[in-house]
Amino acid sequence: MTSNALGSGSRPMLASVTKYIPHAGIPHAGGQYLLSHYAALQPAFDTTFIAPDTSDNRAASARFGHGERTTLVSGRGLLRGGRFKALGDLESAWAGSAVTRNVRQAFQRGEAPWRTLEEAELIEFQWSEMMALAPLVRARLPRTPLVGIAHDVITQRWNRAAQTSAGPMRAAFRMAARRSAPRETRSFSALDAVIAFSDKDAALIRSMQPSVRVETVLPGLGPLPGNAVARCEDRTAPIVLFTGALNRADNHNGVVWFLERVWPRVVSEFPAARFVIAGAHPRPALARLAERLPRVELTGFVDSLEPYYAAATVFVAPIFTGAGVKFKTLDAMLRSVPIVSTPVGAEGIDGPDVFVAVTAEADSFASAVLETLRSPDVDAAARAARWAEAHYGLGAFGQRLRGVYEDVLRAA
Repeated sequence: MTSNALGSGSRPMLASVTKYIPHAGIPHAGGQYLLSHYAALQPAFDTTFIAPDTSDNRAASARFGHGERTTLVSGRGLLRGGRFKALGDLESAWAGSAVTRNVRQAFQRGEAPWRTLEEAELIEFQWSEMMALAPLVRARLPRTPLVGIAHDVITQRWNRAAQTSAGPMRAAFRMAARRSAPRETRSFSALDAVIAFSDKDAALIRSMQPSVRVETVLPGLGPLPGNAVARCEDRTAPIVLFTGALNRADNHNGVVWFLERVWPRVVSEFPAARFVIAGAHPRPALARLAERLPRVELTGFVDSLEPYYAAATVFVAPIFTGAGVKFKTLDAMLRSVPIVSTPVGAEGIDGPDVFVAVTAEADSFASAVLETLRSPDVDAAARAARWAEAHYGLGAFGQRLRGVYEDVLRAA
């Protein structure tokens, strides 16, 4: 276990048990949410981060410069230090989609940063996997208020993956769902409150554990102050944009579906269009597919997505699996980019007429993309952005999040 003390203040101490140490340019939507989350809490709390010791978290901790403290938990055994990731993912799924065994055992054996946790006035758990530690923390610290941030309900994610799979993979996903359901229920039971990102997820959590307090806090997204880029579309070569970490199956499979089922018609009828896939860690199969098709650009990791949103004529969210609100969809909406989405990609976003179209049918999806390329409705996109700002903007989000945390502290 390594610790990097970066200062503290006089505010109440919050210990954040998180999968990832946040940093500028973190290459996935959940990490971008973390940046907004901690920025919103910064006026009210002095935050300490506790995360698994992985290569990504070691690198982030080394360059983390926001004045908080970070502690990386290594544990023992084969998976120590984030080694053998594929094996760790399998072990995690078998354990109910919990954080890997080496970290769980560090908490069970007393090797976790208990002194830091004991000093905290409130402890939060980011992502369902880290909530698996909540029962262990509750047993040792029965009076400390605990809050879980449900980026999604992982049991629903596995069930959806099973519904869209066949053969051995369907059986594997069903087994993962059966393993995760009781684990998530136990985790929710150990918490004083769970924060969900949509009313749909809040209802799902209550159905799994009726006694837990669930608060819907719409995520705070959009460009952080000083990072916004003005819209700069090139109407001679309009861009169809997708963003997301491409090592995630939900994103990979959605992009492959779009490339195979939608893009050939779009580029045939609108040859000037380009499809830009902006995201880290593309799989080799996706790279090969992108190379074979015309007018497709696969960027790999980019330092900032802002220039890509600014240049996009239409954003696509061809997502069929996973759970929870899709931050990529909201990020595009907040930047006034028209959006064509599948129902899963639009899930939990209930604004009036904020999408160009929501469809899982390839031909309808292509028609909506083509309609926008030919005649983008700038006024409709601006109305959608104003709606998104009112519900998902950073100001409203910060007030709501701090209010929930302060209320949990008062109740404790």
